[in-house]
Amino acid sequence: MIYDFKDEDSLPDISLSVFVSVESDETRGESLRIVNEKSGLEWKCSGIELKKIEANEDNKWVGYTNFRPARDSSFPKGLYSVCYEDKSELEAESSFRLLYPDELSGAKSSDFPQIFTVPAVKKIAIYSNEDELLFFGEEPHSWENNENILMELKTAWSKRVCYCINGNSIFCLMPPVELGNKNYIKEDKSEEN
Repeated sequence: MIYDFKDEDSLPDISLSVFVSVESDETRGESLRIVNEKSGLEWKCSGIELKKIEANEDNKWVGYTNFRPARDSSFPKGLYSVCYEDKSELEAESSFRLLYPDELSGAKSSDFPQIFTVPAVKKIAIYSNEDELLFFGEEPHSWENNENILMELKTAWSKRVCYCINGNSIFCLMPPVELGNKNYIKEDKSEEN
């Protein structure tokens, strides 16, 4: 689950990524449905929205990265069933348990990292001006300031602190901080529509 904080005052955008490992051709994936067993709430993704990944012959994945909860709420905790269907209407089922700390409900970015009552790992995400992820991991000691990041990653545009909990199953992305890269201009894509 991802908690994406756009700024310091807003509540986060919440999304859930669910992938299943497939043995057959991942391009045959047709739909993925998840259902919370207790509430009966259901989410479905199909067709071109499905992400199909082949890391190698033994690692093929089909899933979706943008399941969203009902407006102004979060995903219900507990057991979820997962139903995967391919283009020949063959189905496979699995399940997962979604757990997250209660303190994340209603949290703002200014509440972090002191909000956690469970261990959290701090990581850094560096993005280009086109929102391409350039780096994700523990921040190198040499990156003590923005200039050092730009010396190493020439096309870097912004940095985000990310707190990972529950074995990297929950990511809390703090608001982006521009690095001051004068070689690139961030285009406002919202005006194109």
